[in-house]
Amino acid sequence: MHIRLKPLAALLLPLFALNTQVRAEQSFDPVVVTATRSESRVSEVLADVTVIDRAEIERHGAGTITELLARQPGIQAVQNGGPGTSTSFYIRGANAAHTKVLVDGVAINSVDLSGSPLRFISLADVERIEVLRGPGSTLYGADAVGGVIHVITRRGAPGLRADGFVGYGSKNTRQASAGLSGGNEQWRFRVEADQRTSDGFSSQRKASNRDADDDAYRNTGGAASLSFMPAAGHEIGAAYRRNEGRAHYDSGNQPANGNYDDRVDFTAEQWQVFSRNRLTEHWVSRLQYAEAEDRQTSWRRDAWAEEKTQQDTRNRQMSWQNDVILPLGKALFALERHEQEIRPVTGFMRQPEIDNNSALLGWTASAGDHSWQLNARRDEHSEFGGQNTWGAAYGYRLSQALRAHVSYGTAFKAPSVYQLFMNSPWGSGNPDLKPEKSRNQELGLAWDNGTHTVNATWYRNRITNLIDWVSDPVTRVGTYENVSKARLEGVTVTYAGRFGEWNVKASYDWLDAENADNHKVLGRRAKHRGMVGVSRTWGAFEAGVEALGVGKRYNSNNETGEMGGYGLVNLTGRYAINKSLSIEGRINNLFDKNYELAQGYNTPGMNAFIGIRYTPQ
Repeated sequence: MHIRLKPLAALLLPLFALNTQVRAEQSFDPVVVTATRSESRVSEVLADVTVIDRAEIERHGAGTITELLARQPGIQAVQNGGPGTSTSFYIRGANAAHTKVLVDGVAINSVDLSGSPLRFISLADVERIEVLRGPGSTLYGADAVGGVIHVITRRGAPGLRADGFVGYGSKNTRQASAGLSGGNEQWRFRVEADQRTSDGFSSQRKASNRDADDDAYRNTGGAASLSFMPAAGHEIGAAYRRNEGRAHYDSGNQPANGNYDDRVDFTAEQWQVFSRNRLTEHWVSRLQYAEAEDRQTSWRRDAWAEEKTQQDTRNRQMSWQNDVILPLGKALFALERHEQEIRPVTGFMRQPEIDNNSALLGWTASAGDHSWQLNARRDEHSEFGGQNTWGAAYGYRLSQALRAHVSYGTAFKAPSVYQLFMNSPWGSGNPDLKPEKSRNQELGLAWDNGTHTVNATWYRNRITNLIDWVSDPVTRVGTYENVSKARLEGVTVTYAGRFGEWNVKASYDWLDAENADNHKVLGRRAKHRGMVGVSRTWGAFEAGVEALGVGKRYNSNNETGEMGGYGLVNLTGRYAINKSLSIEGRINNLFDKNYELAQGYNTPGMNAFIGIRYTPQ
């Protein structure tokens, strides 16, 4: 244990001595938009979804979005070291690139080979996160083979209020954020600023020379939103957010650069303008234009000299969505255009740029105990022409508390511009690649009596034309190829309930993810994963305990590099000084478990964080 952790843990332990709970006002039936692209209650959607609301984000104790998502059912997260390093999310065993990532409906997927751009987003300005498990291509186009992660940011409200947070933790981790929001019946605004820094820890196991030092992290961000409502049912708005900083990482103990400080400077930026208009009593139309940019500059050293690499991924999105209330149910019609390009063009066979035009239709309705959702989409991709996807779901209420649903859906993943046009000394892209395609079957049961909810979902997803890197074993020069098929089958079970003053949450995932050609297990996916959280409130104190268990995994797709299973225990605590001011704390990995997410990379040992939050009521 690091010396600076001992006094910090001593401050936090009194919070945990009282045990505790999720706040009593938490709802088991929140509103979700990702499953249908319009507001619906979770109990009404015919899909497997999770909503992480603002209260849960605050109970998280000011950690990172990666840590928060890693505890959600159906997701396995892999990080190659500390904050800001390469991060991947596997939803239902699908590849990391098979997850669509949205911020306020805007796609931010990057072609960055070091993983999801989510690792750079701060939780300070996040209102809630919605996770859709299962294919979402009929609603959101390519990349949604495994699921969708949708980050929804905070917005202004009538009145004037300020909020803030400041905290300190292990590894000299510091975080501060401040926000101001306000408005009236016509105008709304919110501005936000935040910063997180940490000395970090060495990413590389068995590191030597400079690689053995701590890999620091710095992330400074800000966000602003403004909306104007000239009349009832009409809103015009704009939003902007930006995070920038530096993340240090390790070279991998290569003799040529073991004394070099490898690092990346990053900027993640998104903005949008929109107009939402109620054209008639039954018709709502929304126009949106948005851009997302992921800029990275890396410094590393090869055998000869320092190497500076720049990459800028730009996404542009234009959409027109219409929601129409019908005599039976609700219809959805939308047109979209998505453009993606990379700059500079150095290292590519040609200009790395793609675009996609799409049209989608949807119908969601219910009659008596029956409900259904039908969706169809046509994409015109600049490299692969027309691609059709569709999905159908049917639900039936077996009793007042018990309902069932069955669904079938298709999805596709277009090869990235890297996979198509990369040109480097160690290999090249393949312009002849075919899109990956999937067919997903799903059966779910949900039981809810108002105090306890249980959801169980079985799924089977077949993916064809799976893309992988193939290299010569001697020269190690390679290219991308459509190499195999994948079979992803599993069960996700979740529970949430109250026992008097006690709140309990639990989930279990069984996953069989294999290469359907050679029947080998896909890398970094555990067959078994479970999570239990127990909490309680006692007067002004609120505290809880979380236990996470993950089974063994292989580091690669050929069943090499076995990593053992592990179990983690985390503690959370909160003391309400008054209605607006609270002290919050968290201890992660209480028993200082030594485990791996990616072979050869370190994970944090026991660590703690404590902070003060001001949120006016």
